[in-house]
Amino acid sequence: MRASDSPKSKDQDRSAVRRLLVTTGVLAFTAAVGGVALFPLILGRMFTSDDDYSRISDIGQSYGAASAMVSTVALGVVLVGLVMQYRQFTSGRHEALSAMTDELVRLAMDEPAYRQCWGARIAPTDVDEALFYYCNRVIKSWKIAWELRDLSEAQARGYLANFFDSEIPRLFWKEHGNWHMQAKARNRREQFLALIEEEYLRAIRGGDPSRPRELSPPAGIAARARRRRLLDADQDNTHPTVP
Repeated sequence: MRASDSPKSKDQDRSAVRRLLVTTGVLAFTAAVGGVALFPLILGRMFTSDDDYSRISDIGQSYGAASAMVSTVALGVVLVGLVMQYRQFTSGRHEALSAMTDELVRLAMDEPAYRQCWGARIAPTDVDEALFYYCNRVIKSWKIAWELRDLSEAQARGYLANFFDSEIPRLFWKEHGNWHMQAKARNRREQFLALIEEEYLRAIRGGDPSRPRELSPPAGIAARARRRRLLDADQDNTHPTVP
């Protein structure tokens, strides 16, 4: 693949085109408004006599056409503003949905009993499901940073290379990644998923991970211990300390 065909280069090209279109529109609108504003002054200096009404009429029609052009450009600016507002509204809805999903995942991580409400197990029977839930949140945080362009391709590849040097993330992506889909990436989110797949396959070809699966206490026991520590801390705070 050529450098010009990379997702980063295409995003830069699209950004440059958008900036060029916006700049051209602003310049055209400014020129049109300036022409309409100065046209009466030019008309007055060119024609000081009221004898040639036909030529003045022709110039007046030209002035009307310029006014119509300005109105059209102004309408276009209003439409662009409405489109931007709609995108902001849609983005707000996506953020609210994402926050709600994060809360559901957090509850499932804290209370293992809630996980059965999601359906079948998301991890093999010998793997704590909380590890897969956590892997999903890690990838989601990187995906958001990628979509906001706060994460470069080099940084993402570095994070993912380290991520897949552990056995649990490899198991997670094997079970829930969409690496088997060969469809062409159409947007930035799908580009990031394709990038994850590339690093996953690179890690698989590199051999066994340096960090094998580690045994951990059952999630229910860990959650109960955590709640017990919180309750003990609250009780300690409610009793005054005797000097």
